[in-house]
Amino acid sequence: MTNKQEFTIIQYLPLTRARATRKFLNKLNHKNINAILDLEDSAQDPFDLEETRRLKKEARSGLLTISHSFKEEFTSQIYIRINAQNTEFYEEDIEVVAESIRNGMPIGGIFFPKTEDYKSLKNLAEFFLIQGIEIEIVPMIETKKGYERLEGLLIEDQNNGLFSKVHYGHFDYALDSDLWPFPDPFHEDFWKIIIPMAQLLDQYKKIYIHTPFPFPNDHQLFWSSQMHLRKLMTSLNFWACTLNLELSLSDCPEIIEELKIKELTKVSEHLIKEAELIIDDFHKGRANKRSFGMSSKRFIPPHQFFGAEKYLKKIK
Repeated sequence: MTNKQEFTIIQYLPLTRARATRKFLNKLNHKNINAILDLEDSAQDPFDLEETRRLKKEARSGLLTISHSFKEEFTSQIYIRINAQNTEFYEEDIEVVAESIRNGMPIGGIFFPKTEDYKSLKNLAEFFLIQGIEIEIVPMIETKKGYERLEGLLIEDQNNGLFSKVHYGHFDYALDSDLWPFPDPFHEDFWKIIIPMAQLLDQYKKIYIHTPFPFPNDHQLFWSSQMHLRKLMTSLNFWACTLNLELSLSDCPEIIEELKIKELTKVSEHLIKEAELIIDDFHKGRANKRSFGMSSKRFIPPHQFFGAEKYLKKIK
């Protein structure tokens, strides 16, 4: 199976390492890869609120530092993921985004976490319009309620055109929906979540931004899963999303293998073992007490750690 259908790639980058992130943005620009600079999940310690506050401040400061550095044309699109509206960080986030734009940073849009209603999107857009800034809002579908209300958001936006893209956040959604284990891109249950949402976005002519890919070292799986989506929905306009701090996934292999779909195991012994492994690997791979863990195979977000903990508590 060869890649005859191209798609856009967008990559998350932390703002707590501003200097390294700014250099990496140039690499993404050279490869025509878009970026999401992150004020949310990568700037937190899920076990320490005060450390989280320090990291959030560091990330906002990093964004301001970067914002002064765009003296030449930058062709790749840059987005900022802010913290959710119900957090203590939301107001400071949107203020620093507005200041960064005034500094000359070419920010194309804001990724808005845990979107569940249209009014919150309008309020965010109006905040920037009052300051003379027109910016795209990208709803993030990350909760069961947001998933169920997606068509309502699309209907309300038909006459407004407030957003042209929707981003699915699988880790948050799986935790909010009490799923265990979290379905992976090679699981049938994963695609049962994705396809109804993608069909709606295709129907309403929106761009679907796929959930971040959790296996940064599995080049073949990345491409086979993206092309599986293309095969299922040939007319869908979609972007693939990556997390790794390098560019190996972006290079298309000469041959893309067919995605081999598996069923999730229902055997409790296996589910317990997987939960214990995720918890252990998260702690071992959580460098410098940051938000995410890495095992030898996969990226482990805190959502998956907490999902594993919740499952073990429930069965015990």
